[in-house]
Amino acid sequence: MRCLDKTSTTTAVTTAGQEITYNYLITNTGSLTISGISLVDDNVDAQPTCTATTLAPGATTNCSATYTVTQADIDAGQYYNQATVTGTDPNGADVTDTDDHTEPLPQNPLIDIVKTGTFLDESGDGFAQVGETITYAFTVENTGNVTLTNVTVTDPLITVSGGPIATLAVGASDAATFTGSYTLTQGDIDAGGV
Repeated sequence: MRCLDKTSTTTAVTTAGQEITYNYLITNTGSLTISGISLVDDNVDAQPTCTATTLAPGATTNCSATYTVTQADIDAGQYYNQATVTGTDPNGADVTDTDDHTEPLPQNPLIDIVKTGTFLDESGDGFAQVGETITYAFTVENTGNVTLTNVTVTDPLITVSGGPIATLAVGASDAATFTGSYTLTQGDIDAGGV
């Protein structure tokens, strides 16, 4: 009989491309020597290598492997995989053990918006007049660590055209989708601004 204990030593994985390091401790908990020991993890960068392939009763061996976190893992908020160790006892019988591991991956969804207004002097006289317009452009940026979906922009003053943005990747920005305009009133001109 054999015991497999799988742990991770990585902390604070927050972005795609970071690595999780897995350590595996295999212990022969039975009364017979186990040979031909093989360890397979269902999703690591390269299969683990172990310091021994034959274990006497009570003996242990250590193995390690790494996994590079993907954006899909961060979006899911966790990464799950399973390791399986197999070997053969002196009677030719197969022995096996498995260990699952779920690595929580902290999510930090953030979005930033910059609104830019441009006064259009339709009369060309250099002064604001009732009926002239201000056009607005909006730049949205994904400043968090998870992919954003269905991104929309609303504004309490104007109707915003465009969108939604189906997906906005981490670090990506969009300055072309959303626009709006506002028509000046006499109250705006009297106030000296909008």
